[in-house]
Amino acid sequence: MAGTLALALVLGLASLSFVMRATGSLLPNLPPAITARTSGLAPALLAALVAIQLTGTNGLLHLDVKVPAVLFAALLAALRAPFIVCVIAGALVAALLRAVFHL
Repeated sequence: MAGTLALALVLGLASLSFVMRATGSLLPNLPPAITARTSGLAPALLAALVAIQLTGTNGLLHLDVKVPAVLFAALLAALRAPFIVCVIAGALVAALLRAVFHL
């Protein structure tokens, strides 16, 4: 049940984000109320995708190299590093851990 709900939420957020981006070229001046309410869609979608990747089929946290990679990326984000730096650093941490532990 939780997996189905998570999938529905991810698909819903992704489709809403896509629709908002598609209408951006047609409506260049969106009202500030809509912009303020939808500014968090992309981070919410990313958080949902990360949450799905970190949990197993039973819905519990699956400990592997992704956990330290996500924690490192979250630390960089908390330190106000640019988003692309956080993503690349997290991927590098996961790759290095996989190389060291041959996972």
